[in-house]
Amino acid sequence: MGNQKLLERAFQRGSQLTLKNPIYRDWIERFIVDEIQADVGTKGDITSRAVLPTKSSMKAVIMTRQSGVLAGLEEACFLFRKNGLKPIPKKKDGQRIKKGEIVLEIYGDTRELLRVERSVVDLLQRMSGIATLTSELVKKIKRRVHIAPTRKTQWRYLDKKAVFLGGGLTHRLALWESILIKDNHLYALKRQGVKDPITVSLQRAWKQKKKAVFIEIEVTTTKEALRAARVMQGLRKKGDACFIMLDNMPPQAIRATLKALDTHHLRDGIFIEASGGITPKNIASYAACDVDVLSSGFLTHSAPALDMCQLIL
Repeated sequence: MGNQKLLERAFQRGSQLTLKNPIYRDWIERFIVDEIQADVGTKGDITSRAVLPTKSSMKAVIMTRQSGVLAGLEEACFLFRKNGLKPIPKKKDGQRIKKGEIVLEIYGDTRELLRVERSVVDLLQRMSGIATLTSELVKKIKRRVHIAPTRKTQWRYLDKKAVFLGGGLTHRLALWESILIKDNHLYALKRQGVKDPITVSLQRAWKQKKKAVFIEIEVTTTKEALRAARVMQGLRKKGDACFIMLDNMPPQAIRATLKALDTHHLRDGIFIEASGGITPKNIASYAACDVDVLSSGFLTHSAPALDMCQLIL
């Protein structure tokens, strides 16, 4: 398996983030459907019931007020159907949309259209905003390196899927999926009296590698990166996906670390991720460092929502 395929097999889980996947569908049920129910509580939407006392059927559309990349359409349609409405998508997830375009038509009971409106529009706005920002950054760095989110996600799988639809990698989906040894894991080992926490943690992780999609360790210095790479080279076998995360290193330090790894012939079969403080303003500098992946929390905690609205026609 080529290096790019191995990297994408480890860090690209976007194809699993579909309602056809029962794990994802069950999570959507808990995260979004329950949220809508909590919004109406036991009394329901008392405004619509007061203003629209009799049932009637109408058509509504969701229109975009900004250009960008559409994300969340599959989930929006699911939520509308879940509430007895008939959605007809006019666009596709991952498609570029222009200001003023209709992305979805919905038919059904007027009060239901209004009850579900805010939750669905919020979902589309957030996911489309993340997808749009991801797409812009992918273009900005001219696809020289992969882009991925960090664990700083507010809506977990939905945020990861939005990055995927914008052209990025998803990275680890959750704690149960892959092994990512962080600074606090290493610190905890030190507190327990372990003199070489990098070696010990990696040796222990490799005993559990069948349970993990990939194994990664976070380091903050060139010395730690060299130590981790040496241990990984001794443990890895063909087909193992191994990553070293250079955390909070500025570009100059990253280049020095990569040069040291190359000098000692320690990059073979090991992917390098740079993370920490990467934003749209400085991402080009990081992209020029020759790492394999850039991960940025900015993608999911600071992406502006794409402006959309639902209109009753």
